[in-house]
Amino acid sequence: MDFPRNLYIENAKQEGHSDAFIENTLNYADNLIRKNLPVIFSLKHLAIIVGMEFGLLKSIISNRDNNYEYYLIKKKKGGYRRIIAPHPNIKELQRWIKTNIIDKIELSPSATGFVKEKSILNNAKIHENKSVIFNIDLSDFFETINERRVYGMFKMLGYASNLSVELAKICTASISDYKFEQLSEIEQKYFQNLRSRKESFLIQGAPTSPGISNAICKKLDSRLSKLANKHGANYSRYADDITFSGDANSLPNMGILKKIIAAEGFNINWGKVGKYKVGQKQMVTGLLIDKKVRIPKKIKKEIYRHLHFCKKHGVYSHFQRISPDKGYRKEWILGKILFVHSIEPEEAKKMMKLVEQINWEI
Repeated sequence: MDFPRNLYIENAKQEGHSDAFIENTLNYADNLIRKNLPVIFSLKHLAIIVGMEFGLLKSIISNRDNNYEYYLIKKKKGGYRRIIAPHPNIKELQRWIKTNIIDKIELSPSATGFVKEKSILNNAKIHENKSVIFNIDLSDFFETINERRVYGMFKMLGYASNLSVELAKICTASISDYKFEQLSEIEQKYFQNLRSRKESFLIQGAPTSPGISNAICKKLDSRLSKLANKHGANYSRYADDITFSGDANSLPNMGILKKIIAAEGFNINWGKVGKYKVGQKQMVTGLLIDKKVRIPKKIKKEIYRHLHFCKKHGVYSHFQRISPDKGYRKEWILGKILFVHSIEPEEAKKMMKLVEQINWEI
């Protein structure tokens, strides 16, 4: 996004601004330009850049807590996953910030989640065929990152304090009393701990949250990566999934890891901490990594089972039995095969041959 430098100087002089003011604002702009970031002087300037009426922008920010929907979706293994979805108006702002600011931040090489041209395959390959795998999960990952930390990130990028406050507000929220009272009893149970937080936090469903979390984790990644290198181990982080791998004696001490993670403002989910040796089920972000990276047999068998019964009993009959309300049945199965293709292309080709033998007309 080009900054009209000469036009800015001309307009600033016409408005009677001093040479010192012009020099200071140009230094501010140049600092952002060097980082390939858009030059934004104020909230009013942001409104002009994104093409939104200033009053509407201010209203969205001041009412941000009411610009989200809260609901639950069932997990396969029981229980519910809580979802917070931004309304279109604030989501539009978040997408602009993501594309023009967040996506341009240089991240740690150890971060593999939500990173362009990286995937769970890249994350798993780092630990392929190692003697010992050490998995650590961070609890309430996005929600642990509060508004103050997001403000600090925008400030560190070079944005003005007042503007950094507003940008942080666009990217964070808390549950208002009005929204909480609209939830069912079971929904309130799942969102209660978020409601009790004293400060607004990163919203898991916001487009900006993955990139912001990676930016804020740069120091964590740096410290854990250096620690791994010191011990001769490998390190990677896919969102809230931290993995170390190496020989039995090369993995970092849990006590040190606990101190570093706590110092960087995160919490360990002790129910998902595990150390796995050769001969045990070694998995990284859902993929088996002993010998070579591959998809667990259970997932592939499930896809073959669906394909078998679709061919034997018909697509409609099969889905009426397992999930009567599921639409886009073929697309659903193709999505699963596409995932297989990203890890095991040859296996996916076998599956596609079976897809071609099925009559998908309902």
